[in-house]
Amino acid sequence: MRRRLTMGNLIGYLGPPGTFTEEAARRYGNSRTFLLRPYPTIDGVFAAVAKKEIDQGVVPVENSLEGSVNLTLDLLSGNTDVKIKGELLCRIKHFLLARPGQNPVKIKEVYSHPQALAQCRFYLDKLFPEASRISMSSTAEAAALVAQSEGKAVIASRRAARLYGLKILQANIQDEPFNITRFFLLALEDAPRTGDDKTSLLIGLHDKPGSLFSALGIFAGYNLNLTKIESRPVRGELGKYIFFLDIEGHREDKKVAHALKEMEEKALFLKVLGSYPHADTRI
Repeated sequence: MRRRLTMGNLIGYLGPPGTFTEEAARRYGNSRTFLLRPYPTIDGVFAAVAKKEIDQGVVPVENSLEGSVNLTLDLLSGNTDVKIKGELLCRIKHFLLARPGQNPVKIKEVYSHPQALAQCRFYLDKLFPEASRISMSSTAEAAALVAQSEGKAVIASRRAARLYGLKILQANIQDEPFNITRFFLLALEDAPRTGDDKTSLLIGLHDKPGSLFSALGIFAGYNLNLTKIESRPVRGELGKYIFFLDIEGHREDKKVAHALKEMEEKALFLKVLGSYPHADTRI
């Protein structure tokens, strides 16, 4: 008998099939009955969550080698409906793929997502210094293109090799072995308290001396650990910035709630992006 899918079972992700975001979504849904739906852009995943086309969405937000995915941060700052419901960590292993029979010496172009190209920069400098590096919206989209052409290679996942009929020329070509990408699980509501949580915030501060110091002092005063802080420029306003912060604890925890109330009174604005459980670090 076919099991009926219920709320929470439709997960959107940055596609097409074969991306590392799909890998994160598959891992998240491993113990659940679920369906995956690919979207061609990160914007598309956000919009699908907001429109209730999907129950949850998975998007990349940060890499241990190349830093934040700025588009994800910008969409979080501008979207009023979508919340962060969880975080996922995946160890990223890059593979150099090409059509079967492709002579590596004759590779003239290497395709991939900009982050993947950057994460393999030294490898490409050493072995393919003359090859052009072509950015695509996803590693899987690049794999699909390379599967149709001679003289090209792609940096993508092992699963992409299987899906698109490509040969692995070399495995684990990332410049650093400890290559971890953090993904956000998006939904219309964040997660309930678990006792092992994290809260992501967006704050705008008054343009005056000591405003950032004063804001961070609020968290110190409540003995709340700040695990991340990052600035992003205000779009269209040179020299003005907003700040993304992660703190330990859930927005409903007493200390966190008091700190947020105090922050709201002092900051230009405060937006709680979501509270969610710490990611499983067994990767």
